[in-house]
Amino acid sequence: MKAICYSLFFIFLPGAFTLSAQSTDSVPAPAKTEGYFRLNYDNDVLSATDRYYTQGIRLELVAPFIRKSFYHSTLIPVNKYASSYYGMALEQDGFTPRSIRHDSIQYGERPYASVFFVSGFLISVDKEKQQRLTTQLDLGVIGPAAKGAEEQKGIHYALDNIQPLGWQYQIDNDAVVNYTVNYEKGFLYNRYLEFIGMAEARAGTLYDDISVGATIRIGWMQPYFENLGLSKDHTVNRKFQCYLFVREKVKAVGYNATLQGGLFNRESPYTLTKDQVSRVVGRADIGIVLAYKRVRIEYTKAHITPEFEGGLRHGWGHINIAVCF
Repeated sequence: MKAICYSLFFIFLPGAFTLSAQSTDSVPAPAKTEGYFRLNYDNDVLSATDRYYTQGIRLELVAPFIRKSFYHSTLIPVNKYASSYYGMALEQDGFTPRSIRHDSIQYGERPYASVFFVSGFLISVDKEKQQRLTTQLDLGVIGPAAKGAEEQKGIHYALDNIQPLGWQYQIDNDAVVNYTVNYEKGFLYNRYLEFIGMAEARAGTLYDDISVGATIRIGWMQPYFENLGLSKDHTVNRKFQCYLFVREKVKAVGYNATLQGGLFNRESPYTLTKDQVSRVVGRADIGIVLAYKRVRIEYTKAHITPEFEGGLRHGWGHINIAVCF
């Protein structure tokens, strides 16, 4: 993973921290917001499996100075009065078939695939109208250049586990350029209960889909549309938070490069056809959050319905650690 992080870091970030060509003189300065560092880690070993979406890691930095990056000239606030949280992230995801013990193509199964990209994102929060708009631009690669094989083999070696076989048949190298728009709206809020609706669309060379869903949060918590869950302002932030949440959504799938291969390079050793891809996929997340002052820890179990014909339901664990500064 280190090699791919360094290579793409130096490809994308020199331009990312230059001033945008678009003038910002007429754009009102956003309200002063906190900075965050987040570590997100997914692994299906936390659900006692080793298949399909097998691992994902995402490192995020949210800070006001990122507002001047190249990426963020492409991102959209919910309105000019909202609090704007500008961020950048590095993400790597790995996918495997049902079994990693076959040194051959497993026809009818999910292909091996690895994705790495650099993201610029904007989380725009309107407290008064109880709404949040998140827009994100991803630039990166799918294929061997994303180093998913090396990552999984290294982890299995460190844990003295069996070495995965078949990565030589993974989806071939191609470009990742994807854009995400996620809108959330609060419909119910009191001191201990929130109900939030969601609609999301993704388009590009990696994922093309539309989702709708909702989240319920119960417990002692910071109001969802107050900030991003933590604050350095002790007059706003709850010193201690503990709450449960349930999130469900349904996704209509148009294209998925981790199943069907890259949009431009059609020379992958093995991919699924469009007729094998499930066009409707359901997902449910159940999680718990603990936070104290400026530190937040989340653990979630995710479950999805089959993503392709003949596939199985799948689940994984998600760990999120955030520090506010």
